[in-house]
Amino acid sequence: MTVLEKTLPVPPKQRDTLVRRAAMVRWAILAALIVILEVTTRTGMISPALMVSPSEILARLVSIVPTERFGQDAARTLTTILIAFTIGLVLGIPLGVFLWRVPAAGRILEPFIVTGYAMPTLLFYPVLLAVMGLNAGPIILIAASMSLIPIALTTMVALKSIKPILHKLANSVSASPRQYYLKVLFPAATPLIFPGVKLGFIYAVIGTVAMEFILAAQGIGFRAGFYYRELNTADMWAYIAVVIVLSVLVNAVLTRLEKRIRRDML
Repeated sequence: MTVLEKTLPVPPKQRDTLVRRAAMVRWAILAALIVILEVTTRTGMISPALMVSPSEILARLVSIVPTERFGQDAARTLTTILIAFTIGLVLGIPLGVFLWRVPAAGRILEPFIVTGYAMPTLLFYPVLLAVMGLNAGPIILIAASMSLIPIALTTMVALKSIKPILHKLANSVSASPRQYYLKVLFPAATPLIFPGVKLGFIYAVIGTVAMEFILAAQGIGFRAGFYYRELNTADMWAYIAVVIVLSVLVNAVLTRLEKRIRRDML
């Protein structure tokens, strides 16, 4: 559910109309930006060394995507992102539960976690490279750590925000620990945990592509960095466009899933 849907006290039909209009405006803005870029790059207002036209980017994508090399790069990047995000999810939620369940640990560890959230973990890449070698390991570890922190923090905040009546209800029916977590806590906290999960995936993408850009032998980020160093602007932007499209698609899927979860919780 978007902020517009949550905050406007309007009937459902009118709210749906407002949401559709907002979507139309977003698409209009996107189309206008594409037209502006096309005109400014074609007329030379933007140097070809910095940016090429959207139509040229699309043409390069059509020729690049079917190639075996692109398939290998995409498979490497997607695999790294999914592994890093899975690690962040599997470790982040239990860590958030622990920080909520043990308030003393939460008060002690939260400043360190928040500091790690703000600190660029990319700085640790040289150390990890020396320890783990030139492979996907350092990239996965850094991307997973970037993904874990927002998931853990939002899980802790979500559990803290659960109404006391739900805890009393679980105690009144003598719910087992498993029922307490699976039937009461997580259903109530999921709508607030999910934004952290979305952030976790976004940070997994950022960490993976950024590390591949800096130093890697394969991947979409590596290929964009390679073409940047080769001054091949068209292919560089084609690979950047792949990252943008991937991020938009995943965000759309997660947003739709979040809306469905919130609707089921109402």
